[in-house]
Amino acid sequence: MKKQSVLLAAMCAVAWAFAQNPADMMAAFFGGGAVASVDKLAPMKVPMAPNMWLSMNVSYGPRQVGSGAVHADVAQLYDLVLPGEVGKIPKDAPVFVYIHGGAWAEGNKSWGLPMLADMAGRGFVGISMNYTMNSPRFGEHCFADMLADVDALVSHLPKLGKAIGVNIKRVAIGGSSAGGHLALLYAYDAANPSVMGLRLAHKVPVACVFSDCGPTDLVSPEFSMSGMNAMKMSFRDSCGLFSVLSGGKLEFGNVADLRRRAAKFSPVSLVKKGCPPTVCVYAECSKIATSGKYLVSPGGKELPYSGLWKELGSKTAAPAEIGTDGIVPTQNYTVLTNALKKCGVPCEARLENAQHTQVFMKVPDSRTWAYECILKHLSSARPAGR
Repeated sequence: MKKQSVLLAAMCAVAWAFAQNPADMMAAFFGGGAVASVDKLAPMKVPMAPNMWLSMNVSYGPRQVGSGAVHADVAQLYDLVLPGEVGKIPKDAPVFVYIHGGAWAEGNKSWGLPMLADMAGRGFVGISMNYTMNSPRFGEHCFADMLADVDALVSHLPKLGKAIGVNIKRVAIGGSSAGGHLALLYAYDAANPSVMGLRLAHKVPVACVFSDCGPTDLVSPEFSMSGMNAMKMSFRDSCGLFSVLSGGKLEFGNVADLRRRAAKFSPVSLVKKGCPPTVCVYAECSKIATSGKYLVSPGGKELPYSGLWKELGSKTAAPAEIGTDGIVPTQNYTVLTNALKKCGVPCEARLENAQHTQVFMKVPDSRTWAYECILKHLSSARPAGR
């Protein structure tokens, strides 16, 4: 009952914030609202959650609406959830940065508030960030652009720490779905920067990374199969999308070349000794038969999914079926956890019977488990790659 009451209090807290100031909250949730400076924070007390103070639309960089951002959802903004009043928070409070999901194309920082409200009740300082995304609405942007925003937010943390009286010497970072993918890439890059070659600053060490159903192997036939089946997308369109996300043009192009570029942005490609401890929850709710069909191009011919194994250069034959959470295949969980264990990277992982990103709701004890794992690694951290 206590676990359920903590989550209920967190959800009530977010509802209370809406009721107290609906105009600002609606603006913050759906774009817009006044931008706050970290030097002039004015967190509001949330009475339904005794240990929660909330400050929204805080700037972590110059890209704002009217100054390079076409919409608030892709502006350099974050929401801050505090476990107490400024000046009364322990100087060594654990800090967690959340990156929202949305297929790298939609969503915003509000998606992380229920989780961060829950974590605030356990003493965490929580930050949920907006970042640049790739869509017709926001323009063409790649993984490198998104990771540059994550790096800018992390570089901003010492300034935030000074403002709230917390000594941020290390941080945990995580996210759901696409956000989990970006969190894994950012965390592992500190230990293995040559793979992506982005020269990220990593000004605050990542002590632990958390992934809730984040993609880990973008070039596997299982990932293509599960994604195309979920999104009802043709193979040609899928290749075009990941060509852009990997830093190329919106085109079908050469599949082998696309695989090489996309592999650089697959977290499993960055795993090596020295990567930070990883906590993850993944899900499986159904199976897809490889005898099923996919579209080669919009309105074009259909081919059996089993052909993807040859098309994508797999060294193994197609299985009869694959497991999936509805979007991300179970194979992505397996290859990540196997790679981490092989390299001796601490890994605590759960695979549950649930749909994509629904493990925390379906299996309530998984929340407490994840928070305790994250806190443990923050308390006994060593900088990644050192």
